[in-house]
Amino acid sequence: MRRTDRLLILFFGLCCANLFFEFQFSKLGIFCTKPFLMIILSAWFYLKTKDNFTAFHKFLLAGFIFSMFGDTFLMFVENKPARPEFFLYGLSSFLVTHIFYLLAFLKFPSTKKGLIQRKSFWVLPFILLFFGNILTLWSGIPTPMKIPVVVYSLAIVLMAISALNLQGKVSENIFKWIFIGAILFVISDSLIGLNKFRSDDFQIPLVRILIMSFYLSGQYLLAKGGSLVKTRL
Repeated sequence: MRRTDRLLILFFGLCCANLFFEFQFSKLGIFCTKPFLMIILSAWFYLKTKDNFTAFHKFLLAGFIFSMFGDTFLMFVENKPARPEFFLYGLSSFLVTHIFYLLAFLKFPSTKKGLIQRKSFWVLPFILLFFGNILTLWSGIPTPMKIPVVVYSLAIVLMAISALNLQGKVSENIFKWIFIGAILFVISDSLIGLNKFRSDDFQIPLVRILIMSFYLSGQYLLAKGGSLVKTRL
């Protein structure tokens, strides 16, 4: 069995273990699995792309690495004693993650125009998503966090738009992996926002499981799609 196959099996095994520990709310289990999820996926991605390690792949890998920092910081938010500042640290790490993803998608070279460039009206649903998300969360966001949340929301929406713009620049197979991955990441972050700032008004069953399921699926799809890109940048 190849090393990449072993890493992928380990990644999926850790995903299942982490989801189980999230369901059980086992802090020890979460602490023993969550920081290693993106480390393993990053290692798999690097080994899959190292022979064609372009700027596109470097930006994606940097995003995966900062996701690991975000995962780690967010573990401490609900730890006793409570350390709410770790939410801001985690938010900052994932903000950098989305900036790296955005750069990867924007920098992808092609003589063809992407979907947004050809049909700019496709940006409208994302504009509505941005304002809808902010309006929904606004009343529950503490004043010091309002600007950071707005900036973060804008970053993830721009990341998703840039992923959509890859349509026509890459093969349909690669585009589907990457775009679906980006959308799953958006859904995961939206659930985090609702659970963090509007949990009294929006009771979402098994929200921790849903957040991690969408997040891990999205990250894997982004890595899978990115690993299939062979264009020399």
